[in-house]
Amino acid sequence: MTTMRTGVRERAGVREWSGLAILALAALVVAIDTSVVLLALPSIAAELDVGASEQLWIVDAYGFALAGFLVAFGSIADRLGRRRMAVIGAATIGLASAAAAFAPTPELLIAARGLTGIGAAALTPSLYGLLTGLFRDDRQRSAALGVFMTCLMGGMIIGPLIGGILLSSFWWGSVFLLAVPVMALVLAMFPFLLPEGRDESGQSSRRRIDWLSVPLSLLAILPVVHGLKEFARAGVDWEPALAVVFGVVVSVVFVRRQRQLDSDARRAPLLDLTMFRTRGFSLVLFSLFAMTMLTGPLMMLNTQFFQLVAGVDVLAAGILTVPPAIVSVTGFILMPLMARRIRPGLVISGGLALIVVGLVVMAQVSPAIGPWPLVVGFSIVSFGATPLPTLGTNLIIGSVPVEQASSAASTSETSGQLGYALGIAVIGSIVTAAYRLALPPVPGLSPADRAVAADSIARAVELAISSGDDALHAAAATAFSSGIQTAALIAAAIMAMLAVVTAARLRHIEPFGR
Repeated sequence: MTTMRTGVRERAGVREWSGLAILALAALVVAIDTSVVLLALPSIAAELDVGASEQLWIVDAYGFALAGFLVAFGSIADRLGRRRMAVIGAATIGLASAAAAFAPTPELLIAARGLTGIGAAALTPSLYGLLTGLFRDDRQRSAALGVFMTCLMGGMIIGPLIGGILLSSFWWGSVFLLAVPVMALVLAMFPFLLPEGRDESGQSSRRRIDWLSVPLSLLAILPVVHGLKEFARAGVDWEPALAVVFGVVVSVVFVRRQRQLDSDARRAPLLDLTMFRTRGFSLVLFSLFAMTMLTGPLMMLNTQFFQLVAGVDVLAAGILTVPPAIVSVTGFILMPLMARRIRPGLVISGGLALIVVGLVVMAQVSPAIGPWPLVVGFSIVSFGATPLPTLGTNLIIGSVPVEQASSAASTSETSGQLGYALGIAVIGSIVTAAYRLALPPVPGLSPADRAVAADSIARAVELAISSGDDALHAAAATAFSSGIQTAALIAAAIMAMLAVVTAARLRHIEPFGR
């Protein structure tokens, strides 16, 4: 992959860097919204009398909507104006977050979380496009993306910590209110610090958006995400299988329509497929997809171990996420600097190799050792995961004309969202299967109670506490540790192969700024 804007030296000034601060702040809140609900869920379930299915939707509604609307909103932002789309997204997030904080019923909370995800889908690709417009110099854009990704990825990691701090002092709705004042500040500062940012090629005036492609993109992505999440929740069944098949079929129809629109003089494709012909573009997207799939669910597994096996409270569980957050921030800052001297492909593959090391460390977890292999291992994973989103996103955005920046960024974000959804299904299924196989017979446990305990670590711990059965708790803790070990080792093997492929296929890319 070669950068189309290599050699450009339009240096950014104070206004541009101030604009980056606002973009990064908005990205931080979007990222925190992704994970902050995890620790709040028990409090929400108790306060609103939420059932198991509703709990799943409270967690998933945000990511479900975000994944579905990213492609459509990324392309629309490039053509109608990125700042305009960013304002719409920020306002939607602020209003929906306030509604979520005071939702009186599970149904309204789910709807508010879904609306927040739609706002995030409008905001996130617009932020990438605005950043690209601010920083035309290769080195500065790389550094700016490092800061931006620090907030975007780091926010997901510190979300549980923020949630733990708020929940220890306030009610569950406080975790959603955090977004309200931040988005108000973002809306106030956008007009002063950021240009509109739209298609600068003049194509938008000659070719209108193909609005039929918008519902096609939604129907291509949403059923797949829904099906994968249902596989994770209930296992293989005909309904989620049909949803995935339907999504795949619509994806084929969507791609064919985009190809037909390439030669249409009146209507423009929603997604420019020529981007995927650029050398390395598809590999970076696939690598982001695979890395997110294999490492994304680890944070959820960690918080489950902290609370259900180690027995720590929500605040302590949040504190245990601090070391990975610190090393993640450090990595996002260092990677653009390293890519000035070392070929980005080698930095990316080296980071993937470091993930393998972290996964092997995580595989040493056990109830006797406690949570420290997860804390140390996930810290190594978090550091190793920083080159690919930082440098890979820079390669993706830098490989297309500036007027396609938001659309290119939306494909990157969508690959990550799909990877996370598939990861929850695949890694979750591996952990569940290994947990059930490793759960030993517990003396005095009835077959009915054993079936309950085998359903999940959460059900087993709940049953053990209610019955005072310490043996069941110990057996479930050991079996859950075995599930994490199995998933971590399988992920390590796949990541090792990916590291080799990226080193070979991306070795041609020169250090940034040369």
